[in-house]
Amino acid sequence: MLQYLHKNMISGKAKALPGKGVGKTPVKQSAQAKKPVAGLRANTKSNSGQKTVSKSASKIKTEKKVAEKGVKAVCTAGSKKEVSREEKAAMSIQCAFRKHLSRKELAKRRKQKVEYEELMDRLEKEAFVAMVRREQEEAERERQKEEDERKKRREEEKRRKRILEAAFEGDVAEILAVLKEMLDLDTNMGVGLDQVGKKQQLHCQLKMIECSDPHGNTPLSEAAGGGHPEAITLLVENGADINTKGAFGRTPLYRAAFGGHLRAVQTLLQLGADPRVYADDGNTPEQVASMDSVVRTLQDWDLKATESMLQKMEAERQRRTAEEQKQKAVEADRLRDEVQQLIKEHERCQKELQKAYCELNNRISEHDKCERKNMGKTELTLTAIHDAEDVVERAKIAAHHAEEQLSLSRLQLREQSGGGSVSELIRMKCSVRELDDVLFKDVGNKIQQDGRWPLLIDPSGQASTFLRYRDTNYTDALNPEHMKPEVLRLALLGAIRFGKPLVINMMEVNLFESVKNQFDQIQAGLMEQLLTKQLLQNERYLSLVRPSDDLQYSKTEFRSSRSEKFKLLFVTKLRNPPESLLTALCPIEVTIPQPR
Repeated sequence: MLQYLHKNMISGKAKALPGKGVGKTPVKQSAQAKKPVAGLRANTKSNSGQKTVSKSASKIKTEKKVAEKGVKAVCTAGSKKEVSREEKAAMSIQCAFRKHLSRKELAKRRKQKVEYEELMDRLEKEAFVAMVRREQEEAERERQKEEDERKKRREEEKRRKRILEAAFEGDVAEILAVLKEMLDLDTNMGVGLDQVGKKQQLHCQLKMIECSDPHGNTPLSEAAGGGHPEAITLLVENGADINTKGAFGRTPLYRAAFGGHLRAVQTLLQLGADPRVYADDGNTPEQVASMDSVVRTLQDWDLKATESMLQKMEAERQRRTAEEQKQKAVEADRLRDEVQQLIKEHERCQKELQKAYCELNNRISEHDKCERKNMGKTELTLTAIHDAEDVVERAKIAAHHAEEQLSLSRLQLREQSGGGSVSELIRMKCSVRELDDVLFKDVGNKIQQDGRWPLLIDPSGQASTFLRYRDTNYTDALNPEHMKPEVLRLALLGAIRFGKPLVINMMEVNLFESVKNQFDQIQAGLMEQLLTKQLLQNERYLSLVRPSDDLQYSKTEFRSSRSEKFKLLFVTKLRNPPESLLTALCPIEVTIPQPR
């Protein structure tokens, strides 16, 4: 090779070697070229003198440089070798196959998107149908309630008309009959005969005695206008206000004097009627009296007796006011006790529902085990699953009824004490299609400004389905396997490690305390650190890493850019979650849009 290069380089006709020499590095070829050059130098030195040696050395250096350039030319020629047909065909096949895979993956993703949209549409329609059915049931109950109220008002209006007419006509028996009907009605409504029940009956009776017609005239005013002393006495003894003003500001004494009913005037004066009260026309009973005997009776009446009676009536009025305040306090205490009892009943129903769900999960696990091991008992396990599902449905109905009763009692207690409603604590509402913007993008920074983790109030169950299809660490609080401390620890670490939401679905059961206890088993006070977001500060979550964990959970794999995207989401189907839950978390009510 050196002789070939040496001969052609000197003649200036260096050519590239055939493809056989391609592939050898220039460094190796230069090393090979050095050896013959050294030998050539030795031969020249042995055959010539000192002058010849120096000329040969300079000539050899020149030839060495030319040889190196030739080697480079050979390598360059080898690197520009043309691609064969086989290689071109292989590359074409690879490109076509990659295009095929890309089209296949694109079609798969489009299909998944269509299936997802169809599923969401179907879920929305099902939820809308369920909502409409529920609204129809609620509307029917509301209609029935309004019908009962109208019936009650009609009956009350009839009793009011009866007692007013009976008072004007002096029919004492009819007045007593109406009052007895009021007592019977209270008894039928469940009012007891204890002290509280008697006070409530007295209140209803007094309300009937103090009723009025469209002109403002009470039964006592009508009895005075009709001139019936017996009816007047009966009504006053049962709590009627003797100086109440009716139409045109006229008192019962005014009407009795105007009608010339002497006995009625005397009875009213003895019971405490004040003859000094003016009507809207500026007249007193004495000035409008139609008989001289009535005028003399009013003129001769000792006003000291009236003052004494008025003081007694004022004391009685204050006593009744204090009694009403006391009655309200007793009623509030009764409502509180009722709420406490309903809370215990609701908790019992919640525990029964949780137990039913756990039993259902166990039956499903047994069925899966039988199928894996081909034990041939799938029919029995399926029957057990159906039975467990029936138990869950019954427990759901009982829990729902207990929740409604509790909500109603809490509403009555808030109205009694003048407090606000639970709905005031729920300030955010969104549909399922807006969950991505609200939860993941936080459009408007409402969740960030609130500072609490979101609580999705979703009776329809759409939000949980939506979150299952998203890249989240989804846990079912009713599944014992999901609530194991080690499973929760890895789910939490994975969510922080990869910057994903950790979803805890509590279904129809208030399992917040149970979930809190499971987290605290992992590390003392862990749930509190999660709720206050202290766990995400200064990489405190690294304390959850165990030496036995996979390499993906090693401390060097966590990045702050990912952990900042971590979210903790709670989901519940309870329409009226406890106020403690609404206070600890940021409540977001998931609404159901109209179907397209």
